[in-house]
Amino acid sequence: MSTPTRTTETVSARSRTDLRPDYILVGIDTEGAHHVYRTTDETVHVIDGPERTYRYDLEALEQTIDDWINYVTTRRGFPTQHLYTGLADALADAIGGGEA
Repeated sequence: MSTPTRTTETVSARSRTDLRPDYILVGIDTEGAHHVYRTTDETVHVIDGPERTYRYDLEALEQTIDDWINYVTTRRGFPTQHLYTGLADALADAIGGGEA
């Protein structure tokens, strides 16, 4: 089974049929930066104050959103987190108030 090549047409077609939103707030890190995952092109945008300070192309880096979440959790942490790497992490955060 081969993976189809991503083009503007395939990304646009997917965005019309995919039930996921185009943008998902991953969380707000300990330094106050917002991490936003753009599902249509597999990028993460880090917004600090009124400006986007970083844009990471996960596909070009051969990473996933889970890799990004783990990286930020290790480096800065997410006192406010909305997207998790797994259901167990989401439940642990909900039940334990962030103490996994």
